[in-house]
Parts: sequence; structure tokens; C-alpha cells
Amino acid sequence: MASKLISCIILVGTASMLLVSANSFLSAVPLALHENAFVNSLMKYQIFALALALIVSGITLLFRPESKGLLRLGELWRNAEKESWLGISGVTTWKRNAAQLLVFISLATGIFMGFAVVGADASGNMRLWFIPWILLFSCVNALSEELIFRFAVLGTLTSFVPKIAILLVSAVMFGLPHYNGFPSGAIGIIMAGVLGYVLSKASYETSGLGIALGIHIVQDIIIFTGIFMMKAA
Repeated sequence: MASKLISCIILVGTASMLLVSANSFLSAVPLALHENAFVNSLMKYQIFALALALIVSGITLLFRPESKGLLRLGELWRNAEKESWLGISGVTTWKRNAAQLLVFISLATGIFMGFAVVGADASGNMRLWFIPWILLFSCVNALSEELIFRFAVLGTLTSFVPKIAILLVSAVMFGLPHYNGFPSGAIGIIMAGVLGYVLSKASYETSGLGIALGIHIVQDIIIFTGIFMMKAA
């Protein structure tokens, strides 16, 4: 058990550090993919993040071939196990709980991003050309992070480590890199950590990444919309 846990932390931790430091070395890559400097930098980051996620997934599959069972929508009709602090009673399916959690999590994300946009005096900066880029980056970013922080963790540790330990490892590993995210600082870590716990719980209990990926994409749409309004206009 200890060796699996250590190998998982090393794999996901290394990927996490590379993601956090990516912009420092990607800025030196002379790749012009878009005339807008901000969009160009995001494109380089997302290409790197997706490539890294595929490498991490390949390593996970190499050492735990059975982990490929997680690469599916999942069994949404399963009952979500009781978790009172999340408002999960234990008697309703994940399909219903996912919808409720999506609403509450999205409201929290929207409130924080709304304050950030207003604080930056960017509330009138939305442009139609942002939309396809927001959707693209949201899908790619969510997929990359789910493969690294959910698939690699659950795929490596399931059957070897207690469930609560798996959820906490995923939550912590996902939360810490968001120190410089939106929101940032301790609030960013806490919000991302809670989200990571919820997404890991959903993935573990449904044996699939469908719910986690769906909720994650919606959060990224909200976040990228705010970021584009503040930085791309």
C-alpha cells in the first residue's frame, strides 16, 4: 500500500509541478498560434497540459491496465454514498446528486469570478469571438486535469488504499496547484480541494469520469469567461 501511495504522489506531484511552472518555460517557446498574445499563451499551455496528461495516463495504464475501466461515463444510476456535509443523503442516485452539486458549485464559482471581473472593471468586456476559445480551453483543461488528478490517482490507488485516503489525496493534489488560480491563495486551494474531493467521490462511486468531467467543464467555462473578460479584451 505504501509503495502505491508514494508512486502515485510522485507521478501526480511531478505532473502538478510541471503544470504550475509551465508558463515560465513555455513563454520562451517561439510558437505563434494566434495573433492575440493572451490566447496564444493559453494555447501553448493547453497543448502542453494535454500532452502531459496523456503521458501520465499512459504510465497509469502501463502499471495498472485494469484502470482503463475508469475511462468511461460511469454508472450514474448508482446511489451516492451518504456525505452529510455535501448534502448527500445516501438514498439518491449520482445522476440526481450530480445535478444538484453542479448548481451549487457553479454558483460558488460564478460569485467569485463575478467579483473578480467587477473588481477588474471588466464587466463590459465580453466579446463574441471569446466563446469558441472559452469552450475549447474549458474542455481541454478539464480533460487534462481529470486525467491527472482523478484517473491517475484512482487508477493507481483503488484496491490498495482506503477510499477516504484516495479522495483526500486527489483533493489535496488538485487543490494545492490552484494557489495561483482563480480564485487564488488559500481560498483558491480550499475551493479547488473541495471540488477535487467531490469529483473524486463521484468518479470512485460511479467507476467512471463522466460526472467529474462534466462538472469540471462547466466550472472552467465560468472561470475562462471571467479570465478572457479581464485579460483578452
